[in-house]
This record gives sequence, C-alpha cells and structure tokens, in this order.
Amino acid sequence: MVPAHEWDVVVVGELFLDEILADFPTLPKLGEEAFAQSLKREAGGGAAITAAALARLGVRVAVLGVIGPDGFWIRDRLTALGVSTRFLQVDKQESTGLTVSVSTREDRAFFSYYGANTALAEGFRQPKWTGVMCAARHVHIATSPQAKLDLPFLKLLRQKGCRISIDVQSNVSWLTEPASLQVLKAVDLFLPNEQEAEWISGETGTRAILSNLRSRGLRKVGLKLGGKGAALAWNHKDFLVDTFPVLAKDTTGAGDCFNAGFLYAWLNRQPPLTCLEIANYCGALSTRELGGIDGFPTARELRDFMGKKRSK
Repeated sequence: MVPAHEWDVVVVGELFLDEILADFPTLPKLGEEAFAQSLKREAGGGAAITAAALARLGVRVAVLGVIGPDGFWIRDRLTALGVSTRFLQVDKQESTGLTVSVSTREDRAFFSYYGANTALAEGFRQPKWTGVMCAARHVHIATSPQAKLDLPFLKLLRQKGCRISIDVQSNVSWLTEPASLQVLKAVDLFLPNEQEAEWISGETGTRAILSNLRSRGLRKVGLKLGGKGAALAWNHKDFLVDTFPVLAKDTTGAGDCFNAGFLYAWLNRQPPLTCLEIANYCGALSTRELGGIDGFPTARELRDFMGKKRSK
C-alpha cells in the first residue's frame, strides 16, 4: 500500500533576506562606488526560493528553516505565496540570514551573513522536523549536508516512502571530502551546478563529469550549466538541452528555480528529458525579474511551453 502523505514536498535549508541591487554597468572595485539602477527586497536562500516556486505551480509544500526575531517578513512573504511556514524555528539570539546581491546582466556577487542559519544543524534532527519530512512524498535538501545529514536519517526517510533530492549550495569543503560521496549515493537526485560537479568529480566537460559521477555510483544527476543549458544523467542515459533564450535581469536563485521545475515535473511523472526541459525553462525564466521568485513561470506559462514542445 502506498503511504498517504501530507505534503508533496518539504524543503529544508537556509533562509536569507535578500537585498538585491541590480543593473550595475560594471561591478565596482574595492574603494570605488557604483550605483544600482534597481533595488528589491525578497525572500532568499535555496529553501525559500525552491519552496515558493513549487507553491506557484500548485504543489503542497512546507519549508523548514530558522529565522531570527527580525525574520517575520520572510515568514509572511512565503505564507502569502502559498508555502506552509508553520514549522519555521526562531533563534532568539541571532539575526535572520542576510544576503546583499550585487549584479550586472552578466554576473553577480553575494555578500552574506549566515545568521540564524547556524541553528539549522540543531533543528535538522528534532522530532518535530523529522515528522514533517517523513510526511512528504519528496524531501528536498537545500543546504550544506554538514547539517548532521547522515545515512541512517536518509534511510529513515526512505522507509517512510520519501524520495530525496539535494542541492548543497556550493559547499566546496563538503564536496571535496571523499566520505560525502556516500551521502550523495543515498539520495535519489543530486542537483549541482557545473562548478560543484567539477569539484566532486575532478573532471571538466559535461560528458566527463556525468561519466565520472555515474561510475562512482550516482545514478541521477541534474547538472546546471548556466548559459550553456543543462544536462542530466538518468541511470544509464544522458540528456542535454540548450539554454532557453531570455532577456535576463538578475540570475539570483536561477539554480533553485531549476530545481523546483525538475521536482514539479518528476512529481507529475514526466519522463527524464521532459523533467530536464521544464527545469531548464523554469531556471531561465526566473531571471526575468529581480530576485529568485517573481520571474518564475506561472502554471499557465508552463502549460503553454509544454504545448509548444508537443506540437513540434
């Protein structure tokens, strides 16, 4: 019997208040001053952006993370977007994580304060959070696995009928640690960007990276290639898609939106190539607006996109 699940997806990970300064002609050097043409405040961090994107497509989604006493703007923003925030924890000793994103149309830089996210490791294994994750069809981990993520815990989630994906958020020290491979082999889907995949595989080039990771026991890898599109290793097959053309304003959160698109398609039992195409489309369109949320495609836009794909 298939177990009943309260949630389609539970996303666990880091939360930040994003202050986005965009449309600089060039990024300033140290000692220089430059003026942004655009400014926006948004909920940020991999957990917030992925959860918000899934909610926009009608997915039942809850987010697990830690905010400070000043973090209720993030809670209210995510709640308004359709994300369940009732399991967020408040660290009374720390401020909410903060990121100042400074970007041109071609590149970006982040200046971040980790803040209350430091308590994520402690909350990760509390019975309340464990119960929420075990009540989901899918658990997406959007944080460094150093947050006390171990094999027995992953086994418990599997026993409860959960599928697991992970985006480790550019944690180079963890990705270059040999023991980390065992954690990645225990999840269902690994979602790195190209740099992260190079770190763990020691290879360059899409085919070489996917071949190396497959040979080391990773059977499902969604590889984000930025302006070069995306690739997917799915058991014994590889899939490639070109970048989707869009006039980008801000690339903040594009990888997290890619993740949301892939999970949405996978939950809806789409074939691997379709999952990759939808993910690639969602990641690209997210760059239309400042921040990682407002540019994400609506359900209608996604239906139109898939309709055009099928008509070709």
